[in-house]
Amino acid sequence: MIGNSHQISLLKPAQAEDITNSSIALNSRSYKDSKFEIGIIEGYQQKIIAGVPVFESPEGNLAYTVVVKPQVNLQQLDDKTLAIIAINEFARGESFQPQEFQKIKPGEITLPWSGSLTINNNTQPINGIILARQIDRNVFLLLISATEAKTEKITQVLQILSNSLKAI
Repeated sequence: MIGNSHQISLLKPAQAEDITNSSIALNSRSYKDSKFEIGIIEGYQQKIIAGVPVFESPEGNLAYTVVVKPQVNLQQLDDKTLAIIAINEFARGESFQPQEFQKIKPGEITLPWSGSLTINNNTQPINGIILARQIDRNVFLLLISATEAKTEKITQVLQILSNSLKAI
């Protein structure tokens, strides 16, 4: 479970056939709500959990979500504050361990993390990255998580989704 009861328990243990080198591409439609728009990766299923959209690979070994954290004013937040917002949002995940954030540009950082996922008393490691991007009075948190079978796809997924994440 990750911050505010956002579950990533949708992920399933990796199966041998899940390990592929297939390319990742966005399908022709995107997800839009009242605050943001983000691309949907081809073949991924969309679910709403606790009011938050979750997009999951067919094998259940890679997923992503976006959480929007409103801010009181238009003040540009520093990188450390963006990291703290991301950590506070997702810190309740199983064994959630944030690593050092990296500045992408003013108002935008990435924060790699690791944790674990337990399904049916079977615990496995998961890894991921959070993109924290401030746009006006909102901080958009794009969280990507993957089991070991898809860990190598996290960077590619981040690059594809980062370009599609827009404020509305």
